[in-house]
Order: sequence, then structure tokens, then C-alpha cells
Amino acid sequence: MASIKKTHSHSHRSTETGKLSQTHFPCEQCGADLIYSPDEEQLVCNYCGFQNSIPVSYQEIKEYDFNTALHELERLKHGGDHATISIIQCPSCAAEFSLEEEFSADCPFCGTPVVTSTDHARFIQPESLLPFKITDEQAIAAFDQWVGSLWFAPSKLKKISRRDEKLTGVYLPYWTYDSETQNNYRGQRGTVYYERQVYYAVIDGRRVRQVRSIPRVRWRPVSGHISLHFDDILIGASKTLPRTIIDHLEPWDLHNLVPYSEAYLSGFHSELYQVTVDKGFMQAKNIMNRQIDNAVRRDIGGDQQRVSHVDTQHYRTTFKHLLLPIWSAAFRYRSKTYRYVINGRNGKIHGERPYSFVKIAFAAVAFVIVLGAGLYFLEKSGAFKQMNKHYSPSPYSNDLYY
Repeated sequence: MASIKKTHSHSHRSTETGKLSQTHFPCEQCGADLIYSPDEEQLVCNYCGFQNSIPVSYQEIKEYDFNTALHELERLKHGGDHATISIIQCPSCAAEFSLEEEFSADCPFCGTPVVTSTDHARFIQPESLLPFKITDEQAIAAFDQWVGSLWFAPSKLKKISRRDEKLTGVYLPYWTYDSETQNNYRGQRGTVYYERQVYYAVIDGRRVRQVRSIPRVRWRPVSGHISLHFDDILIGASKTLPRTIIDHLEPWDLHNLVPYSEAYLSGFHSELYQVTVDKGFMQAKNIMNRQIDNAVRRDIGGDQQRVSHVDTQHYRTTFKHLLLPIWSAAFRYRSKTYRYVINGRNGKIHGERPYSFVKIAFAAVAFVIVLGAGLYFLEKSGAFKQMNKHYSPSPYSNDLYY
């Protein structure tokens, strides 16, 4: 089995068109392009079956200082150094095309997988990724199983064949953030106590005097300080698909990240980030703030808590840019398109789907019928009378909280 290092030293071809270098991986036996195989976890030739292993890199995946990145972004903004994806030339058929917001894809004319260098695409380059483990066939099987498990889906939906649709493997860009936080807070601690209250109830036709306990809350002002460390807060940096779909693919096995290699991208699409590192950190802070609020409430203690102010300072904030694998596709049902995505590591699927309002209506009617039948049976059996005889109002009333 040959090593990819040998391919680079003897057969690797790199061409330059404008500011972009293009890379592909020719087979040493037949010259066809090698693509990454999730099943084999190496580069494979689809024509002769030749395989090239991807060398294992033991370099440490680095975290970078966030403030340094902000200064560099500001410099690029005012320095006019705005390198973008432009026209590139296919190394096989010489056709020219643009990848726009991607840096790996297939030539639209001959299908040759092309991976462009990221050196000039953006200031911040991806330095790690999770390779695909789920094959396209496994992704199709996951879709079929998902469709078959959908509640209240139209019956005809299960007849849709995924094999008639185009399934695209794509590496989506993500940020992760680490941060040390110091948090000073002010708020109130609530302690529940009870007051006795006399009331009158009608039982068996007689007015009866009874006593119940009413919960009250006694508030005390509090202030304090907590320190929290955040590790690998994951933020999607793509706008191609809605976050409401993509976020459902979590969690990801980030502990299995490998150093970035163009070889993993051969045969797949990969996107440039559309959410910058500073905008991504704003989203990360929203996630951190929710966890900080929960931690503050725990620190306040008591039965109830009120948080009036939290002053959060971030220290030693770092980030890394990485790529995560998904299978993306869409299907059409009654002239409407529904998108879905599949986690390229574990096959987890989430997406848009149609509903059968007829099935929902029948289910609602069936529920009412069953509920009515149950109540009728209880009434006939005398259970209602027995329940009413022993019924008394609840000793608690939520309306009496203040």
C-alpha cells in the first residue's frame, strides 16, 4: 500500500490560477483522481481500486489567542488585503469556474475533485477536522429509516427513494472557543415559608370551616463572585443551512479531531466560513451567559432566586477553526422542498418534513373518543361519586405567591 507522501513527491500536481493554488491526488497506477473513502479511511481510486494511506500527523491541535485575531482582522479591514475565491482552472479538462464560498468541490464540467489552497482564502485557516466515517450508502439508509419513523407523516412520503436524490458530502466550518470568566453578581435569595389561612368549603352540602397553608417567599439581597472556565464552545460558521437544522447534529466527538489535510477533502465539498471569528464569539458568549446565569442561581441558593446584575470579564480567550462533516440533501413532496442533514460521523439525522393533517385530525378525534369513553365508564361505575365525596380543594394556591 503506497503512502500519500510518495504521491506528493512524485505525482502531486499544483497549478496556480490568479491567487489560488489547486491540488488533486492522481492515482499512481492509472492516473485517475483519488478521493477520500470514509469506509476505508484513506484515498481510493474508483477506477482501479488503488489505495493511498493518509499519513498520521501527531502535531498538536493549537488554540489561538482571540484578541490577537481581532487585531489582525482590524488590520486586514483597513489594509485592503481582501483575498477572495476567484476563477480557477480544472487540472483535468482545463475548464474555468468559480468555487465562490467553497475551497473544495467537483469540477462542474468533468467531475474532477478539486481542492484549493486555503492560504489566501481567509486570514484564519482551518487547522483541524473530523473526517467522514459515514458513507453515502449508510447516509441513504439513515434517511430511509428516518422517513419510516416519522409520526403523522403522509403515507406517500415513505415511498420516496433517496437514491433518486443527490446526496452531497460537505465539510462545514466551525469555531470553538475557550475562555476563563470572572463573574460578579447581585440578586436576591428567596426562602419559602407558610402562613395558615382559614377558608370555608362545601362538603356533602354542608359549609365546613377548614385551614390551609399558604406559601410565601421572603427575599434577601445577596451578592457574590464565581469563576467559570469554558472549553470548546462550538459555533457554526456557515450560513448555507439554518442553525435550527445543523445544531441538532450535536454532539460531535471533538476529542477525535485530526490535523487538517487536503487529502480528507478530495471528493467532498468544503465551505469557507461566513461567520467571522468575532461574530462567532458573540454567539458563544450567549451560550456562556446562560450557563453563567445557572451557576449564579446555584451560588445564590435558597428556594428561589432573582438575578438583577452580572458583570462578566473574559480572560485568556482562545479559539480554533475546524471543519465538521455532514451529508446534505433535500427531497420534494407536493412541489415543496424539504432539506435535511446527516452527521458524517455517527449518522444522526435531522431535517424538515411534511405533516399529514388528515392523520393529525383523526388522532385528535380518536383521543376525544377514548377520553369520552373513559369518563363515561367512570361515571357509570360510580367512581365519580366516590371521588367527589372525598374531594377537597388543594391546600396550595399558586395565585397567592408574591
